[in-house]
Amino acid sequence: MDHCARRHGVIAALFLTLKFGLWHCQETVVSFPPINLEIYNDSLHQRLYVEWNVTRTTYETSDIMFHIQVARSENMNIIENKYFKPDLSISRTSFNWTWDSQLPLECDSHSVRIRGTHVGNVPTAEIKWSRWSSWKTHYGDHSERASTVIYPHERVVLEGSEVTFCCLPGRDQTIQEMMYRTEKIQRSRDMGTDSYVITVKNVTMTRSDGGTVLCVVDNIGDDITPGNVLIVSRPPDQPKNFSCVTEDLQSLICSWIPGPIYNFFRILKVDYDLHEWSSMKSHPCERDHCILQIQQQVYNFTLTAKNLLGERSVNAIVHLNQRVLLPAPSRLVVTHESSSRVSLSWSLAADYTSLQIRCQVKDLVDVMSRGKGPKEIYKVSLEGLQPDTQYDLAVRCMAESSLAGWSKWTHLVVKTKEDAPTGALDVWRCVKDDEDDDKRIVILYWKPSPIFKANGNITHYNIKVQPLEGAPTGGEIRVSHVNSTRISIGRQACAISVTAHNNAGGSTPAELRIPAHTAKDTNSLIAERTYGRDGGVNVTWRKTPSAHGYVVEWCAAPRSAQCDLQWKKYSATIHSDLITSRDFRRGVRYEFRIYRSMDDGEHLLEKKEGYTEELASSVKPNLRISNITPRSFLLDWSPYPLDRSQEGFVTGYNVYVNDREKGCNLDKSDGQVQPGDVCRFYIDDPNKMKVSINHLTPNGKYEVAVVAITGGGETPRQYSEAYTPADTVAALHSIIVPIITVSVMALLLLFIGCWKRAWLKRICLPDIPDPNNSKILSFNGTKGAFSRNILLTPNHEPQIVDIVRIQESRHHKSYDELTESPDHQLQEMDTKIQTREGSKSDEDGGENYLPCGREKSSYSLMNDPSCKSPPFPYLQFCNRTYIGTLDELCDSVHGYRPQTNTEQVDSPPYSTQSADSGLGLHEDSDVCFHSPVYATSPTSVGSATFILVE
Repeated sequence: MDHCARRHGVIAALFLTLKFGLWHCQETVVSFPPINLEIYNDSLHQRLYVEWNVTRTTYETSDIMFHIQVARSENMNIIENKYFKPDLSISRTSFNWTWDSQLPLECDSHSVRIRGTHVGNVPTAEIKWSRWSSWKTHYGDHSERASTVIYPHERVVLEGSEVTFCCLPGRDQTIQEMMYRTEKIQRSRDMGTDSYVITVKNVTMTRSDGGTVLCVVDNIGDDITPGNVLIVSRPPDQPKNFSCVTEDLQSLICSWIPGPIYNFFRILKVDYDLHEWSSMKSHPCERDHCILQIQQQVYNFTLTAKNLLGERSVNAIVHLNQRVLLPAPSRLVVTHESSSRVSLSWSLAADYTSLQIRCQVKDLVDVMSRGKGPKEIYKVSLEGLQPDTQYDLAVRCMAESSLAGWSKWTHLVVKTKEDAPTGALDVWRCVKDDEDDDKRIVILYWKPSPIFKANGNITHYNIKVQPLEGAPTGGEIRVSHVNSTRISIGRQACAISVTAHNNAGGSTPAELRIPAHTAKDTNSLIAERTYGRDGGVNVTWRKTPSAHGYVVEWCAAPRSAQCDLQWKKYSATIHSDLITSRDFRRGVRYEFRIYRSMDDGEHLLEKKEGYTEELASSVKPNLRISNITPRSFLLDWSPYPLDRSQEGFVTGYNVYVNDREKGCNLDKSDGQVQPGDVCRFYIDDPNKMKVSINHLTPNGKYEVAVVAITGGGETPRQYSEAYTPADTVAALHSIIVPIITVSVMALLLLFIGCWKRAWLKRICLPDIPDPNNSKILSFNGTKGAFSRNILLTPNHEPQIVDIVRIQESRHHKSYDELTESPDHQLQEMDTKIQTREGSKSDEDGGENYLPCGREKSSYSLMNDPSCKSPPFPYLQFCNRTYIGTLDELCDSVHGYRPQTNTEQVDSPPYSTQSADSGLGLHEDSDVCFHSPVYATSPTSVGSATFILVE
């Protein structure tokens, strides 16, 4: 037990000793300085390479870490602190480290120093570094210079980079500013250097001449501004569609699509390298392909594209059997077995016995076979070909297991052998009468029918004519290299057959029957109009029950000397068709003749004519104006063509008449007024080529145009001028007719006047009462007889005359005195009247009234028509035209008023003389007319009795 206790104590002491030693090792870190420090510069990339060594003894003890500092300028401004722990997987005693400078190395001095330490499990805060190595400096461009320098020089950077430039002035020069691509850049102050530094951020792709950096300096000796060039570009694009194929199983061809070539392709040249990982071999390549000798069945490739700014790569694994691309077949040979069968053979350029080969003849056949040697033949038979037909045979092949696809085509042109023509020709004819009454001329036409196959070069045609009734005549007509011929036949019906021949034989005969000649005049058929549609002409015909079919013929060139007869055949069930042809032209009238096929041949059934598209006529009507009168003229444009020379069917004419001054003012306008107020007359009969324009204005100026109307429009208007003369006849009529009318009426009135002169005299000119014979003024009668008188006035209205005595203040003359000497008394009365009226006229300045009847004593004062009527009532007898009113006449009589109701007067203020006494007519007496319209006789004012008694 003691022995064990002593051993336990020794073990405990040993454990404590080991533990103390371990603590001591953990707390102690041995440091050491790097030795042999060297730096190297790479101005192109603005990079410093730093190299140093360590002692081998120290190196083998533990891990190592270095602390590196970079300082700039003479002031040793620390700009970089880096901790570098090298990889110690490989035993070594020297180390290197690189540092890229943002500022060009030529712009200032850069210094580097390093210290090192052993790194264990000690915390970082307890690490003890070795002393620093001495500074190792790379000096900038501090040499004496006569001119300004810009760094970096022709720098190549990536697009989007940040680039720093410095400008070092020459002797006695000062930098004012720096510019990049004409843009002034602000000076950088954070570089820790005294040089003039600018930083350009996010630079863009430059052109092929680069981007210019300029340094503006004062005190410069010449006019050249210092400058430099910056090249901004891109790394190469990644190669596309990288693939490898083999054609002969000997070499492997890898190809790809390279990226675009950017600026400065000489400086930034892209190098392509193909690395194979199984063999660890790299192969330099061309820009778009690379050729390798096959050494194995599987390849693992990496294709790398690299330039100064970077690199791009792509990987691919290639299985050789899947990448076999056969070459194009060679040595194609054709063997003719018949007119419809040939055999085709070819060979491939390499040994493909290990592969399954599939070949294809274009559009004809595919063939599968085992691969053969380079001198063996692949063969295939081609059947079902057309005789005498040229074929473009093309062959390609591929390996069945390959993913590379088909080889290129190899072409061979082959023409099969001839064979006898198959099918029958399409035959038609044109029958004309010959000068000989017993003969007819038949022009035969033929062309390949849809079922006809020439199967070779047609050498000639055989034509045979046989009558439908009677013995066959035999014999054939041979025609070479044409498609028509003329033959002569009789009046009877016959059959004509045509066969085509080549070197291999003849075709099936095509038969055509010609009916017997009849006296029926087919030219009497009138062509009906039809119209175009969709570039063709729509043709219809009536159905004939006994017809076996129908034939439609037309001339492809109706306006030329060569008709170029065309035809088309139809079955009996078809009765219309839209006929089209590449020869059809717009504005050309085509005539279609429809035949019905009978047992003895084809008979004319109908005629049609039409246009694919009607156009306006190019032929203008030749207008002539004649028969010009003041109110009309005649328009004539005949003759005007209506035949097939027209570009459309003429359906009528439009006549345009325009009055320069009044516009459209004609009565017979159809109501459709054109722009400019032009009258338009429509003539719906194309054969009517004359029209009379009436209701014109004399002495007018008119513009007249006639246009033809077709389905395509009107011909261009061409106006002609027409002037209507003045209408002298109408002017004479307007003068003579009224004169004649008035003369006739005057003669008629004169005749009536002579015939009815007595009646007219009584109506128009009644007799004026003679004062000497008047009962009123008769002085020889008895007093008792002077009671009442009636006088007719010039208007034939009977007037009642009352003689009223008016007392004269001076003197009175008796009735006897007046009657003793009527002339004397009248003369005396005249004198008094003249004296009285003359004095009154002198006072009033009015008209003097002359006394009446001085020279004619045999007439009374009242019967003198030459005297003027004085303003006194009794003088109205002298004026036959005067008709006084009742009030005028009666107001002038003193003491007289008309009485209409005598019963209202009780007692007269005075009374007239009795009938027994004599009535004396004094010179102051007045005469008053009374109208007989009163129911009662007028009386004096003061009397209730009538003055005049019925």
